[in-house]
Amino acid sequence: MDQVVVKPKIGAVLFDCDGVLVDTENLGNAVLVKLLNEYGCPVTEDMTHRLFIGGTLSMIGPKMTEMYGVTLPDNWTDECYARTFEALRNDMEPFEYVEEILDMLDAASIPYAIGSNGPHNKMDISLGKVNLLNRFTGRICSARDVPNAKPAPDVYHLAASRVGVDIEDCIVIDDSVSGVRAGVASGATTIGLVGETPGNLLLENGAHYVANGHQDLYELLKGWLV
Repeated sequence: MDQVVVKPKIGAVLFDCDGVLVDTENLGNAVLVKLLNEYGCPVTEDMTHRLFIGGTLSMIGPKMTEMYGVTLPDNWTDECYARTFEALRNDMEPFEYVEEILDMLDAASIPYAIGSNGPHNKMDISLGKVNLLNRFTGRICSARDVPNAKPAPDVYHLAASRVGVDIEDCIVIDDSVSGVRAGVASGATTIGLVGETPGNLLLENGAHYVANGHQDLYELLKGWLV
């Protein structure tokens, strides 16, 4: 990545969870598609990714009614979470460079926290599976903790307050359009991490910088800390 940049101040780093710290999104999406197919919604993984990445499960029921005339049962989200948690316990793999990034921030005495649309129980399982849970004790913030989920900035404001750093001095790292919008709206310098969402979409939605994967993210942050 050859971005000519002015080094921003790094008072703290606020991470999204799914797709940034833990590789959950493809697993979760596969579970979601299979379940929706069972309920009579002929969605594909590409469709659900495009429609719902970075969002919450509450978005999906109304959309399935709109698209297919299907009313999902009241307990469908419980079933989706149960299947997702089982997949996370069995099949999830860590991202490369995440531990190196956290070690680098620790060495520079820069605090970090999580701001995610996901629920705490999901993050507890996924972060625990890759041995990251203890690194974020007391600094894991969910959309369930605030009035509004991303793309509202609420969860990133809460995460900044947990580390005691003004949001304007924070770096937000998110891989979804809704997350990038939340980071920008919060007032933080926002890095769009390319994964399932193309970099051009992250830039179009306000990302100040784009990292083309976790190694690129590591190198970008390292350059700012020198």
